[in-house]
Amino acid sequence: MFSLLLHRILLLLTIVSATPSQYCLFGLPRNEVDFCMAVSLYHNHSTEAHDVHLSFAMRRSPSNGSYALGWTAIGAGSQMAGSLMFVLYGDPASSDGPVKPTLSVRTVNKGHALPQLIAQDGAAKDLDVRISETKWSMAYSDEDRPIYVGSASVVCYACSKWPGTEINPETASQPWIWAWNKQQRMRGFSTDQQLEMHTLIDGYGHFYVDMEAATSHRATGPPAFVTGNNSNIGTSDRPMEETKTGLWQKLMSRPLAHLHGFFMMAAFLVLFPAGAVAIRSGSDKSFRFHWVIQVAGLVSAFSGAVLAIIMSDRVFGSPHQIAGVVIFSLLFVQALLGWRHHMDFIRIFRRTWISYMHVYLGFVILLAGWANVISGLVLYGFSKVGTVMIGVLILLELLGVGGWSFLARRRSQARDSGHKETPESSAAYFALDDIPESDEEDDVPEDRGLMHKGDGRN
Repeated sequence: MFSLLLHRILLLLTIVSATPSQYCLFGLPRNEVDFCMAVSLYHNHSTEAHDVHLSFAMRRSPSNGSYALGWTAIGAGSQMAGSLMFVLYGDPASSDGPVKPTLSVRTVNKGHALPQLIAQDGAAKDLDVRISETKWSMAYSDEDRPIYVGSASVVCYACSKWPGTEINPETASQPWIWAWNKQQRMRGFSTDQQLEMHTLIDGYGHFYVDMEAATSHRATGPPAFVTGNNSNIGTSDRPMEETKTGLWQKLMSRPLAHLHGFFMMAAFLVLFPAGAVAIRSGSDKSFRFHWVIQVAGLVSAFSGAVLAIIMSDRVFGSPHQIAGVVIFSLLFVQALLGWRHHMDFIRIFRRTWISYMHVYLGFVILLAGWANVISGLVLYGFSKVGTVMIGVLILLELLGVGGWSFLARRRSQARDSGHKETPESSAAYFALDDIPESDEEDDVPEDRGLMHKGDGRN
């Protein structure tokens, strides 16, 4: 019940934290350009890029007695060259019956030239533009005149890898362009239909979109349009200044990702290294400190794993995710080996192959966990300076844990050369070397050790 409630709360935070950005121009009453676009972005962990979900609509009234004249287009970028363009046209009143509008995805390689269809074959890896739906619907203008609305829904997978003008999911002022032509009489409505040029007076323009505010970790599909007096959300006709946000606003912008990173970094940068140091401290309470700290680390890692599953939306494909699944699974193997080592040691007072597997697997998990922390920061888009600083911290931890283990081994060897440790002592239990066996140990193995202190013997 608690886990279900936690999932609902985290899901609500994710949905609330990302609001689709929308831009509309309502020029139909003045016989000018009339369209709306809404965009949301989804951080896809499989491709380590951002998918763009786009809704695009235009309104049509009869021009010179026809609904079929002209086209309307929008594109990401400040100019035609390199822009990823979406061109919408068609005839809602076709004599051939209902015909869906055509959405043509185009670009211009150089200069102010005629836009051409994008080549999917030569696109960047994982980049894929798919048209989900196109349709016409009947509506009425303010004067109760019938008009048609042509709409399209598009998903651009790994769109942040677009090789042309950068589509930046972290900017609060991504430039976009629009253009339209209201007079072209097309012979057909194929996707490669040759387009006539827009007019130079009122046939094109610019607007700016807050892409950062529209980015989330959960794919919700092409956004629905928001109607009302204020239809422009997170957009402007002029460049928008980057607003400085506080720490809380930054955390709430991607709550699941930040919580996942917190739990995993707490486990692998703090708790697991501390547990490795505690077991080699030589204190009478070393074992208690060790297992308590390691259990806390396991709980923290488990919390991070649950959040990762929620964020993944049931899609696991990136190296970071695959490595995370392997490392998390090994944590339970490590816990089982530790329990088995403890039970064997208090019975036979010496290490077995399970003991060495527990020690060596622990270091492997630490090293793999540290490497995956770095890959997670890169996947998140953490700053290069911050990633380097975390890398330096990990290097210092590696030297610290390794040096502490070396010194603990030296201390154990020094004790062994001065006097023989008895298996009852805590130093013997936590020694890095095997405990020398004696005839007495073989005779009464079940009556000695840490679990039977205070039995009256000296």
